[in-house]
Formats: sequence, C-alpha cells, structure tokens
Amino acid sequence: MQPAQGQPFSQHDYLDAPGPAVEDHGRTVTASLRAATWYRQAQRAIDHRRAATALRLAVEADPAFELALADLDAMTGTSGQRHSRGQMNWERHHIEVVRTAASGNGQRAADLLREHLAGVGCDPLAFRIVAQMRQPAGMDDDFENLAGQLPDCHPTRWPSSP
Repeated sequence: MQPAQGQPFSQHDYLDAPGPAVEDHGRTVTASLRAATWYRQAQRAIDHRRAATALRLAVEADPAFELALADLDAMTGTSGQRHSRGQMNWERHHIEVVRTAASGNGQRAADLLREHLAGVGCDPLAFRIVAQMRQPAGMDDDFENLAGQLPDCHPTRWPSSP
C-alpha cells in the first residue's frame, strides 16, 4: 500500500520493494527501484554528508537518475552534462529549483521553491538545498517564514554548514 501524498514511507522499506520507483512521499521517480530507495534515504538524511552519500549510491544504481544527479551536483558544487531520460513534472520543477540555487541565484531559487512546494506539499531535499545555498549569501527573502509552513514529515534541519 502506498502512503498518502505528503506522508513519508516507512523507515523499513527495502531496496527491492515491488511496484513503481517512488520517493519518500509516494511520487513516482524516473529511476530504478534501487536508486529510488537510495534517494528516499537521502530525503531522510539528518545531515549533508549522509544525504550526499545516499545520492551517490542512487546515481551509482542508476546513472541516468537526473533528480539525484541534480541534487548531488548542487550539494557538491559539481556539474556536468549527462544523458537522462524524461522526468515527471514534479522532478523537472525540483531540478530547476536546485540548479537555480546552485547557480547562486538565491532569491529566484526561493521563489521557485515556494511555487514547487505549493504543488507538491513537501520536498525535503529541494528545501534543504535551497536553504544551504542561500546561507552564504545571507538573503533577506522571508525564507524562514516558508520554513514555518512546511509539513511535519521531515522536521530535521541540516546544520548550516556541510
């Protein structure tokens, strides 16, 4: 049984669970089941290091998993042209948000994140990546107000530094 949208999967999901590849809120991802499982671990990670490790494992499991690639690139400051398959709409929006944040355009990333979260409800990696990328810039973009509106499904915040 799939969780309701906005409700995370159980902490006890398995690498080879049957069904479509999904992320932590049950949204379909364009990835292998194994890569999706690692992506869910990244979404649940309590810090930057653990999230990056899980994202690396997701990319190793499925090198064309653009969602994990974009997140990993944003978090590690890398970039590269990769061949990927088509993405779900929510994945394309997520990728636009994190790539905008990684490009240094914090205000635009925060605006895109607001739009994205209005549609999906919760996206812990997009939120954390934008928050982390805007930290050095010290943006006064009412971001903390946005943080107060997030659902309780991923309450752990990463520390300010990676």
